[in-house]
Amino acid sequence: MITVSVYKTKEEISGFIVEGHSGYAEEGMDIVCASVSILSYTVLNSINLVAGIEPEDISYEVDENIGLMSVRTLKNNDKTDVIYRSFVVGIELLLEDYSQYITLKFEEV
Repeated sequence: MITVSVYKTKEEISGFIVEGHSGYAEEGMDIVCASVSILSYTVLNSINLVAGIEPEDISYEVDENIGLMSVRTLKNNDKTDVIYRSFVVGIELLLEDYSQYITLKFEEV
């Protein structure tokens, strides 16, 4: 099971952590893991390339072997908010068909 935890304050989302493997299919054929991975990597890259957040203001960790990606931004702007909210929409869309393989929770920070 993949667990997605989204970190938020009352005003904004400041990051997320994705943990685990879905178990939907064997490695290399798992469309659920691939979908969550592409959403996560798109956020990580878009925070810098689209939102203009400098690399030193992005804290992240990736360990594909254990199925971990953690992303936190130390500075945010209107674009980071849209990027994070788009990530949540993507995860919610996956939940519509694959809820037995993914969980989504929000944590106040």
